[in-house]
Amino acid sequence: MTRPRRLVLVAGTATDIGKTWVGGQVLRRLRDGGATVAARKPAQSADADGPGPSDAAVLAAASGEPVDAVCPPHRWYTVAMAPPMAADALGLPVPSLADLVAVDRKSVV
Repeated sequence: MTRPRRLVLVAGTATDIGKTWVGGQVLRRLRDGGATVAARKPAQSADADGPGPSDAAVLAAASGEPVDAVCPPHRWYTVAMAPPMAADALGLPVPSLADLVAVDRKSVV
């Protein structure tokens, strides 16, 4: 695995505070400046009938990657809750940190 020279992390402790918007803007500006960028969203959850694109779709558009590379489809939860709670509510396995790291290491180029 090749490690990037620069790693930018956008994190927050609440929902609907702009993490995805900020992340998309940072990706787009870096990419426009000639940088090779990648976005990873380990899991996403939202109301299946919610308006607008998913977080992974926003980040994929900004990074130029396929949406499935940004967030694996098996971790798209169709209820608006924190992903571990959403997985549990849907009767799906809640991914462990080891699960997240194992899959995401395979997707890094």
